[in-house]
Amino acid sequence: MLANQKISALQMALLLYSTVLATGFMVLPSFAALHASNDYWMTGLLAGSTGVIAIGLAVSLHTHFPRQTVIEYGRRIVGKAAGTVIGLVYAMILMHLSGVILREYAEFVKGNFLFNTPGLFIMISMIGLSACAVRGGVEVIARGTMLFTPLFVIPLFILLMLIPDLNPGNMLPVLNHGFRPVLQGSIMPGAWVSEMFLMNFLLPSLANPEQGRRWGFISLTAIVLSMTYINFITLFLLNADAGDKMFPVLVAFRYISVGGFFENLESLLLAMWVIGSFVKLTVFLYSAVVAFHQSAGLSEHRYVAMPITLVVLLFAYWDMPSLSRLSGFLSKMVTFEVLVCMIVIPLFLYTVAKLRGQLKEDKGGLDG
Repeated sequence: MLANQKISALQMALLLYSTVLATGFMVLPSFAALHASNDYWMTGLLAGSTGVIAIGLAVSLHTHFPRQTVIEYGRRIVGKAAGTVIGLVYAMILMHLSGVILREYAEFVKGNFLFNTPGLFIMISMIGLSACAVRGGVEVIARGTMLFTPLFVIPLFILLMLIPDLNPGNMLPVLNHGFRPVLQGSIMPGAWVSEMFLMNFLLPSLANPEQGRRWGFISLTAIVLSMTYINFITLFLLNADAGDKMFPVLVAFRYISVGGFFENLESLLLAMWVIGSFVKLTVFLYSAVVAFHQSAGLSEHRYVAMPITLVVLLFAYWDMPSLSRLSGFLSKMVTFEVLVCMIVIPLFLYTVAKLRGQLKEDKGGLDG
């Protein structure tokens, strides 16, 4: 499955950019502002450190176990039985996180635009499209992302129309409450950025694997700069009140009014949200399918794509029955699940492999 289809390092970087930012730019300013107050603009910069760790782990492990995912080299490092358990843990967490992404998408669309449309219909239409892309393979996903990324990025520049309404004085006084609140506000953004480890499921398909590290860090740099840009815009417009808004960027778009002509631009944000959510959900769903089919020892991922899609839909529909439950889940359980999946387990595998001397074997892959 992974060896038969090839993507470029640039396509991987675009996939990772949309995957991390798709939901992050909408909700992270709110959660960061709750802790860091008017210093939350710093949280995006600090969150980049987990991205560095995630990329370092993904690239280092893939260098010594080339053309293998964490599921495959996990078996070589800790044994077949323990490695299979790790693979199933990955599959379950990724399916659950896919359900969270799907529910978050549906709540935003239904709560702000399609008020009378059943949430289940919104979720089925999105997960169905993602499932078709996953069945097509990583090449289909990457080519779609190349097409959609400009449409995902352009609305961010629309926010520059708010410049006359921005007040840079909102960032003062700097660190009035010390640095600890900033660190607390950086935990959730840091978990989001650690999703860069999902490149682990894309590296085996790279046509130019020697460029994986460089393009991974290029993508991370673009993500951190974009997060900081969004934080500044919402801070200068809303001050620390961004913490009281579920979707501060939506409020910012509703403020835009230029010459009485450019107004009501929320539709651009909706287009950005739909595109970004599709890419993010598809990458998570693809990773879940790969994790399960490799753990189960199946030869073809298409056999499990649709069953896993149904499980994701069940998670989204029954596990998070309300927006308040989803909000609490995002701030606590999702952060824990993401960090375990993207940092803790890979770091454990790297440490065990290092102690066993396995990192001295299997040279090649992404060095340099």
